[in-house]
Amino acid sequence: DGQFFVTTGEILIRSYSVEGTGDRRTVTADVRWTFPPSFVEVVWGDGKTIDRRIISATDLQAFGTKRFTVPFEATGKAWVRFAVWDSAGNGAFVQPRWLR
Repeated sequence: DGQFFVTTGEILIRSYSVEGTGDRRTVTADVRWTFPPSFVEVVWGDGKTIDRRIISATDLQAFGTKRFTVPFEATGKAWVRFAVWDSAGNGAFVQPRWLR
């Protein structure tokens, strides 16, 4: 199905979805990590501009799991992706999903 994610190994994105229709969408991701996470990031674009929302995760401990739910404005946007970065600089991200 073309579904995959990239990781340095310390972060595992167990599931990822884009929910909703129309202008308001929500990215949902189940994540497991080794080192304490620094932030999660939702990035989206329309082919000309790219926007992103960064959410601090510094309150989370090492060796944890969490379901992240991040709403975003999808008006005129073509794609969206999700990423997680930890305190040691390791990351994981998913393939962009088309919104149209």
